[in-house]
Amino acid sequence: MQYFGTFESKYEEVFLTSSYMYFNHDDEDEITTKELKAKLKTNKDRKKNIIGTVYLYNPVVTPVGYDSNKFLLDQDFDQFGDMVEIKAETYITTFKQAMNESCKGKIVEIRNMFNLVEEHIDASTLLMKFNDDLERYNSAQNTEFDRDLMYLDAANLIPNGKFIYFAWGDKISQKEFPYINEYAKTLYDNVEQLGKKIAFVYKREKTKAGALEYLQFSNPMQNIKLKNTISNAIKESFKEFPPVPTHYE
Repeated sequence: MQYFGTFESKYEEVFLTSSYMYFNHDDEDEITTKELKAKLKTNKDRKKNIIGTVYLYNPVVTPVGYDSNKFLLDQDFDQFGDMVEIKAETYITTFKQAMNESCKGKIVEIRNMFNLVEEHIDASTLLMKFNDDLERYNSAQNTEFDRDLMYLDAANLIPNGKFIYFAWGDKISQKEFPYINEYAKTLYDNVEQLGKKIAFVYKREKTKAGALEYLQFSNPMQNIKLKNTISNAIKESFKEFPPVPTHYE
């Protein structure tokens, strides 16, 4: 599997504005960014080649050849706006292992609720900032973060592929962060209305209905204590194709 994406930068922040996992055939050499872009060139190409979409919370990724432990702006990266190959590490590894057999020769698109490339952005102080920003976004006011770089066009986005996998985590709270909740609900409702096959993992005691009600779809990187358990549940959900909702203890 190879991972590709486009980084953008504004106001000393880094954003991942698009990204794709390509699952090579067993006898296939690695492809180039040019070859991947050819598979995405037209709507017909995208429909043919993209098998599914994964919704995550935010990206914590690094271009190939750069240091994952250093801020990208402190390195000599000069390909902002261009598609580049990205390291397939941390949470990407889980999806690589889960999807490898069922997605050979196909592309899985990764979408992030927030495109900001930064660790630990689910802290309460930042969630409050994002919540306030989304209130302004919905009222067409100027946002603190660039709206095109930071956010998805939730009301109009049509995800690609036969399945949509939600894994943006368990941090969404309607009571504390109503505008983040509204943003997430719009993204989810659009997928449901399109009739796409929806999958996710959830804690058994919270129930599938509870996960859907609160839009909480577990991600291994948001719960380090249960990282392996959640990762295994994601793999279990892909033992069928399209994948199915799966619980963990």
